Amino acid sequence: MGVGMIKRFSWKKNDIHSIQLKDNLYIIAQLLEIPYVAFFNISSERNNFNEKPHDLNDLKPFGVCMVLNAFFKKCSVGKVKNVQPNLNIPIPEIFISSDRGQWGNRLEFSDDELIYNLVRIDPTVGDKGLRGNEIIQYNIDRKDLGILNNYEIVGYNTGYEFVRRLILSFENSRWIDPLKEQRLLGKDDYPLKTVEEMWNSGVPKYE
Repeated sequence: MGVGMIKRFSWKKNDIHSIQLKDNLYIIAQLLEIPYVAFFNISSERNNFNEKPHDLNDLKPFGVCMVLNAFFKKCSVGKVKNVQPNLNIPIPEIFISSDRGQWGNRLEFSDDELIYNLVRIDPTVGDKGLRGNEIIQYNIDRKDLGILNNYEIVGYNTGYEFVRRLILSFENSRWIDPLKEQRLLGKDDYPLKTVEEMWNSGVPKYE
């Protein structure tokens, strides 16, 4: 059965939304400056976040990443009023990016030959694209866990791919990005690789 979510969504900094990932798994997301969202390691089986107050200022975000509006239109079941937003969440500035010099002819390189860099994105300016973002470290070591575990890949999260990422993160109690591991390490050993598998596990058929 499909699930109808909120009909209208407008981005308002520090709004808290309840996100349905499965029939019995809801999480909360805090909107930051567009397009950044903070997720906290708080979940509920019944979307009952309003039953008792929470103060996110006492918690460190589980993860912060770029998210498209479309994700909230499909997956949010509404705002949460009884949760205080965390007002001290820094916006990330350093990201992992493909190399601009290889972009136009990436198919000519094997996965092992592809170069990834660390780039800086000024939160006040936003993502300036592959050719515009400042490179601060060229050709990173793709197996460096300090990089792998601390920086997001440049790009917007949305759709079932992001739902999968969030489910895996909450069920494993660590911030996971299968796409990043696939690109940098060449492997994705996690379940829920198909939409059908996700539906069978209780993920809604978002409308």
